[in-house]
Amino acid sequence: MTHTIDIEALKKEIREQILSELKEQKPEQKPERPKRKLSEKQLAALAAGCLKNPRMQSKLARLAAEKEKAEKEKQDKNNEESK
Repeated sequence: MTHTIDIEALKKEIREQILSELKEQKPEQKPERPKRKLSEKQLAALAAGCLKNPRMQSKLARLAAEKEKAEKEKQDKNNEESK
């Protein structure tokens, strides 16, 4: 018995296997780069910049108002209980 091997079919099958393996490997992520460490001076500059930002100012003002309101309600509640 002579077996005829279809060389082109084998080549095509091998190519498909290799391509599928390569596609599986591709989603692997690259190693993460370490984050830069900022100096104290740079951190201070960033913090100061946040305080100059109008959105941050309004957020801080809103948080302060909410805190005041909560404290006032707490005091009112304590005053009512003491009566």
